[in-house]
Amino acid sequence: MALDFLAGCVGGCAGVIVGHPFDTIKVNLQTQDFKKPIYKGTWHCFTTILKRDKLSGLYKGISSPLGGVALVNAIIFGTHAKVSRWIGSEGLHSHFIAGASAGFFQSFICSPLELCKTILQVQKNGVYSGALDCFAKIYKAQGLPGIYKGFFMTICREVPSFGAYFMFFELLSGGWDAPTWRTMLAGGTAGSISWVIVYPVDVLKTRMQSDGINSKNKYNSYIHCFQDSLKTEGYMFLTRGIVSTIIRAFPTNAVTFTVVTWTMRLSDFFVTNSSLACVLTIVYINEFRNMQCHCKYLCFIYFNKVVRHQGTIGVWWNRLGLNISILLH
Repeated sequence: MALDFLAGCVGGCAGVIVGHPFDTIKVNLQTQDFKKPIYKGTWHCFTTILKRDKLSGLYKGISSPLGGVALVNAIIFGTHAKVSRWIGSEGLHSHFIAGASAGFFQSFICSPLELCKTILQVQKNGVYSGALDCFAKIYKAQGLPGIYKGFFMTICREVPSFGAYFMFFELLSGGWDAPTWRTMLAGGTAGSISWVIVYPVDVLKTRMQSDGINSKNKYNSYIHCFQDSLKTEGYMFLTRGIVSTIIRAFPTNAVTFTVVTWTMRLSDFFVTNSSLACVLTIVYINEFRNMQCHCKYLCFIYFNKVVRHQGTIGVWWNRLGLNISILLH
């Protein structure tokens, strides 16, 4: 289980770095005033932020998800693995249940982090200098209820979302031992599908969490938020920012799942084969030094041939995902 936690940490960090600019666009589109919109669409929002705030504008609020993503993804992948083993079934329903359980437990960490991230992304008066400052000031003024603003909708989003997330990944990839290209495709597709399923819930959550940041509070409940938004904007408000979300979801989750699987393979190897691998590596290096070769290309061919046919070293090479034939399989 410790390995699942480690892989989740590394994969989560990689995913946040890739996807945060698109998340900034999504939040700005979801929360802007419908009557006086600043952005016309995803591309206009992207270019406007880039022109106004440079690249740093797209990474506003990244300290909050990046600081907590290690813990959040450790909970997600660790819980999924633990529940999957407890269920003891390889059916898609078991992956949905395990994913839903992971979504529920990580909501306790995710909700406060997303609150701070959202506030930092949309604030205009610069009241909060960073994630820690935002967290401290909200807690001092409002206590735990303020920190957990939007918690209920976070659970309503995360439980079905992560259930679908892991179920579709398993369906599309066929398992964690899939080739790299298939892992990336399955991860990106699963992430996109899971977001589409719960996107209306995310819109309501974001609007409630950002309410009152730059002006007086507009909504007094989720129902009021839904009714008021529906009255002024129509049902289309439930899809506001969905394009940037899908654009973000695919590469983010493709990278996350790929890095997670690579980390698990690498860690698993060093845990189980480190001693023997070191010995065989030394033997191989000495053999390589004594080899007469006049061309780097021939060196590579020789290296690949030895690695693919020398027992544990071959396992090491393949598990690292460095064998070109496996990467392109």
